Parts: sequence; structure tokens; C-alpha cells
Amino acid sequence: MTENCSEYAIAGGGPAGAHLATRLAAAGRSVLLFDPRGAWEKPCGGGVPARAVREFSHLFKDCGRPRNQVYRLTLISPAGKRITLSLKQPFEIYSREVLNRLLLDRALSAGARFVQTSVTGFLRQNGEWRITTNGREEWRARVLVGADGAGSFLRRRLVGIFPVRDVSIAFGYNVEDSKVRRESEDPDEVIIKFPTKLTGYLWAFPRTDVINFGVISKLGEKTSDELRGLLVNFVRDHFGGRLPEPGRMKFFGAKIPTLALPSWSDLKSTGEGWALIGDAAGFADPITGEGIYYALKSSDLLADALVGEDGNLPARNYEEALARYERSWRKEFGRDLEQASSRLQQFYHGRFFGHAISDAVVRLARTHKGVRIVLERALMGEQSYSTLKRDLLRRAFQVF
Repeated sequence: MTENCSEYAIAGGGPAGAHLATRLAAAGRSVLLFDPRGAWEKPCGGGVPARAVREFSHLFKDCGRPRNQVYRLTLISPAGKRITLSLKQPFEIYSREVLNRLLLDRALSAGARFVQTSVTGFLRQNGEWRITTNGREEWRARVLVGADGAGSFLRRRLVGIFPVRDVSIAFGYNVEDSKVRRESEDPDEVIIKFPTKLTGYLWAFPRTDVINFGVISKLGEKTSDELRGLLVNFVRDHFGGRLPEPGRMKFFGAKIPTLALPSWSDLKSTGEGWALIGDAAGFADPITGEGIYYALKSSDLLADALVGEDGNLPARNYEEALARYERSWRKEFGRDLEQASSRLQQFYHGRFFGHAISDAVVRLARTHKGVRIVLERALMGEQSYSTLKRDLLRRAFQVF
């Protein structure tokens, strides 16, 4: 192949794109990885859930990158009830710049070629893609992969943007300076608060050098000013009734795919010579907005389909491989995410034992070990949404 030709071209160098590039390059395939920013500070909490740490331990173990391991999580219900859980397996919280750099460095070490520019156009001709970039260069590849986030340029051109019903909005602040860590009552604690009348929540994630505060809500449910008001009050309460100095607070905002139930049946993540992974495909938990696990998992499933789990399969019919990927993500996590979509309104606005669900669960978990077990399993990603209410009821009446 010439310098500007490759078997695979990936747009987006975040966790999904970088991990896929690593898998493909490690299997001896030629890979182009496009991203205009490289490793950058994406506006999100940076929490890597316990199941991602466990399933992808080879990515994170002894990585030598700064991160905070958190074993305590406090939930605050709409009525102000609190419970602090001690987790058997920790969250790992990274700066997104650090996490992205970790995974991008692995891709480069495996042999992927990183091109720090944006994909601005693509056209399929004679069984391959002709790709243009901001640098006005033309590149060629057999398979094109979109890993360029919720606002994916590739998705927009291939299948269209996400409709409003499939998107949540997140606002937040990174509050900088090590002084913040000393002021916080418990810097090793993740805090999640469920306000009333919100399809979403507030969070505080302690990183190694900042506290990441945020709020997530379905797009269009609240105005930007209303969400900012909730967020500012949350930050103020965290610091004893006063906001940190403006120079220590860096604002961010982002859109997150949180698909509505009707969208799953006809969700399209592949086509002739192309595939979507991670946020670009819509793979995030509709209830929590968590997407790092699904970014890594969808990348693994696509790599398995294209080169085999051992990385030694010869080149195959690409359409067959892409069809296999479509089946595998639906089987591995698609059904559970669909179940989450079906339970979204009930989770945030339903009733359980006469209270709002989050109120009832926190109240029960404060005094009942069985309910705490289910809650901890849900936080570690080991509890299916399809059986969550049943398991809570069963545990609530179980004697310990």
C-alpha cells in the first residue's frame, strides 16, 4: 500500500477509536487514526466503572498514569436522604486527557498511524473509501469506522444525526487547585445527587488534581439556565455554602447519546464498508450516560469480527464481518441498554413503596443489607436493568 492507503481508517482518537486501532494494528493490519486534537480534556467525569477496570484490566493495570481509585460512593435522594456505600471494587477516575493519552499511546505502540487532522469528506468508489481531511490530503481505506463521538461527522453523513429524544445534555465544572482537595470533607468519595423532577442527576468526581462536578439531563427537559442553577447550587453546597473563586472553575458542556426505547429496534451501526462504535453508534447507558465501558466493548467486538479474538485470522469478507459485529453488540449489551431505555422514566419518576424510587431505595439501603447488595451490583455494572425492580423487591423482603 502507498503511504496514504490503509486497510482501515478510523475517525476519532478517543477510547473507542484508539482501542480499536490498537487491536487492529496489533493483528498486523494497516490502520489510519484521524483526530484533530489527539489526547484532549473531554468534558465528562472521567469515571471508569468497575466492570471496565475488571474486563479491560490489561489497559489499566500498572499503567503508570495518574488516577484516583475511589471505594466510597454517596447517593443523595430527592428528599435529601443519604447513604454511603463501600465498594468492593473501585471506580478509577482519570482526567480524560490522561485516559485518552494512555489509549492513544497504546495504539501508536501497536503500529497505528496517527494523523492529527479532521476528516472532512469521504466517498465510496470501487470497493474502497476516498477520504479527505482538513489538510486537503486524500487518503484511501477499505473499511471506514466512525468513533468521533455523539456529534459524529461520519454518523451525520452515513445515517443522520441523533434526534432530540436520543440525546442528553451535560454541563459541568472542573474545580482546580490541590487546595480544593483539602477543603472537601471526603476527597476520596464520589457523590451522586438525584434532584426532583429531573431525568438525570448531579455528580462530584474527585480526580487527582481537580473535582469534576456535573449535571446530566435529557435534552429539552430543562433550560440551560435551570441546569446551571442546579449545578451552581450543588457546587456551592459542596464547599459549605460558597463557590470557589472563578479562576479555579473551568466550565464544560457536552451532548451524550441516551437512546429512547423506539430507537433501538432500527439502530444502524454498520453498512457497506463502514461501522460506528462508542458514542458515535449511540452506545451509552440511557439511565446514567456512562459510555467508557461501551466504547471499549464495542471496539473489542468490532475487532473480534474483523480479525478474530486471537488476531490471527486472515482477511475475510468485510460485509460478513460487519454483520457479525452488528449481531454481537446487540447480544452482548444491546438488549440491556434497550431495557434501560424502557425503564428510564420509571427510574427517575416512578414510585416504589410509596416514595420516589431513588428515595425508597436509599431509605431501604440505609437499613437493609440485601438492598445495599443490589445497589452495589448496579453501580459495578453487574445488575441487569431488566431484573432490577424484581431483585430489589426480593432482597427487601429477605432476612439477613
